[in-house]
Amino acid sequence: MEHLRNWLLPAVLGIGWVALSPTMAAALDLPMSRQELVVIGIASVVAAVALGFRRRTPLATLGVVTVVAVLGQVATGPDGLGLLPTELIALYSVAVRCPPAVSWRAAAALVVVMSLTALGLYGPGPDSAAEAVLNLVLSLVILGGGQNRRRRLAVRAQAAQELRDAEERRRSAAAVERRRLARELHDVSAHHLTSIVVSGGAAERLSDRRPELVEEALAYAARTGRETLVSLRRLVAVLGTGHRDQGEPLGGRIAELAEAFTRLGQEVQVDVTPEVHGPVAEAVFGIVRESLTNTLRHAPGAAVRVLVTREGDRIHLLVENGQATGIPSAGQGSGRGIAGMKDRAETLGGTLTARPAPDGGWRVEASLPSKALVFNAGDALYAGAPPPGLPLSAHHRPVGRWRDHWLAELSMVLAVAVAAVAGVAATISEEMPEADSAAVGLALLLALIPALVLLGRRNRPWTVLAGVTVAVWLWPVAIGLGQLPQQLAPAVAVCLGAPMAAVYAVAAYGRGAYPTWASVPVGAGGFGVAAGVLVFLTPQEADLTGPGFAIFIMVLAGVVLAGPLTACWAVGALARKRRSRRLDHDGRALAELVQAAETEVHGERQRIATGLSGSVLTRTSRMIALAEAGQLESVTTEARSALTAMRELLETLDDPGTPAARTPQLTPPQSDEKRF
Repeated sequence: MEHLRNWLLPAVLGIGWVALSPTMAAALDLPMSRQELVVIGIASVVAAVALGFRRRTPLATLGVVTVVAVLGQVATGPDGLGLLPTELIALYSVAVRCPPAVSWRAAAALVVVMSLTALGLYGPGPDSAAEAVLNLVLSLVILGGGQNRRRRLAVRAQAAQELRDAEERRRSAAAVERRRLARELHDVSAHHLTSIVVSGGAAERLSDRRPELVEEALAYAARTGRETLVSLRRLVAVLGTGHRDQGEPLGGRIAELAEAFTRLGQEVQVDVTPEVHGPVAEAVFGIVRESLTNTLRHAPGAAVRVLVTREGDRIHLLVENGQATGIPSAGQGSGRGIAGMKDRAETLGGTLTARPAPDGGWRVEASLPSKALVFNAGDALYAGAPPPGLPLSAHHRPVGRWRDHWLAELSMVLAVAVAAVAGVAATISEEMPEADSAAVGLALLLALIPALVLLGRRNRPWTVLAGVTVAVWLWPVAIGLGQLPQQLAPAVAVCLGAPMAAVYAVAAYGRGAYPTWASVPVGAGGFGVAAGVLVFLTPQEADLTGPGFAIFIMVLAGVVLAGPLTACWAVGALARKRRSRRLDHDGRALAELVQAAETEVHGERQRIATGLSGSVLTRTSRMIALAEAGQLESVTTEARSALTAMRELLETLDDPGTPAARTPQLTPPQSDEKRF
């Protein structure tokens, strides 16, 4: 299909131009012989064939069609019909497929070659100058359109890569979470259970020679079992507060989370003022959960304050705790909590700091935008923090460098500026060949100002439209103040390109799709007012003077201009709709993948929580009771059962084909007495 599309355009253009050349020559009353028509046909076919390779070798294609165009124009002469303008199509392909610097050099070379050809055909004069200006304007317009297309293709490629990365992370999410949970389980409890089994077995074997070891083993089993039980219950509580319904209010979710940690011995005070939803709410909840978990590990019993406030367009989060009242659990956790919290904040364009508090406690502060940055066309970002274990993709960066963006903008501005300046210069040459330099300079400046206002039309389209309208009004002001001769009043018509570009920008980039239609009456009305004032200030025939006729011209000019402005608005609105549809599709697909990953991660957490509650926790509680009852043999047996259940749980977390390196090993001591 791609091969057919590549050759379809050259075939249609080549065959159509060859078939219609005699008819067009006759309709335009151009004196062309049969031999000249044959030359046009052959040259057009060669150029069309060359266009078929424009996607593979765009620069070479541009060179071939430019040479063919020059030879064809020289062969047919200045009064001939001319060839199919394939060089502009080839230039568009160069702009789409080559870096901007290469595209600009290619466009400059094309303009120089075609202008020199026109100079050779027409000789020095207005005809060759007009041809040079036309070549420059067309090349700039084609160059801008091609570079915009190049940027859109880059955005699409990045969006596709983002979806592939997200799908890969979704597939690995459960496995990553299993590995993380396995490390957590091993850190929390496996070592303790192994120590109880080893110490209990040694005490049983040495009970005849050292009976005091039995009491020590029982005390050690009870004490270590209680520590293990508390650690496992903490882990189950954290796992149980994982993924929740995103539609639930953030304050309620954090309050429920705080209640779970309160049951584990923490004093948690919650104050959530704003209602936050979407990716920002998920990031805030994830940061709070990780902060409370770290407090439970490193500052048990400490008072904790969770404060969420809004200031302007920023959401501020503070989680601070005082000094611990219990014994911190050393060695727990993977050490990645703070880095994960920073990732969550930075993903949404926010910041996070974690540092000691002045009172000896710990403070976590985050500042997030109230509305997350979205995955968009010009500057794409991934909205929403990934679930634990899902690293951010290296591709989550804005697409398109600043220089490329402004080169594309500059081409459009130059096209409008060159057309306006050339039109004013032609008007001066025809109406006032002896005009003074001050008037000429002011007229050229007034022609240039509307084009310069177009810079930044993507970011501030309504401001640009207002600026263009004011710039057009400068013509009647200058003429009314006597700074410009009245003969230059018609030159305002050559400034129409700026209002058309501004209306397109409002339709394509203005805030809110529906209100952009107002740009058409604004642009048409502003130009109509300028035209009416110019007519009022310019001497006319006796029956064409007065305010009535000026108002008539004002209305007529506005109505006439409304047609092309409406067309520009429609094209811009269509481009906006296509862009929005593509972004919505990409955003939904990415959100679905992230949601699926979170669901899989949550499933792993719930499965482990269920396994811990149903097997390891029950056996550990029974072991503590047996140790307090003084039944050493039963304690050792129950500890082995709990350790076996833990091993089985850990084995289910291992990836297929991965050795169970995390499974605790029972290494027999070299000497039983050295264990005590």
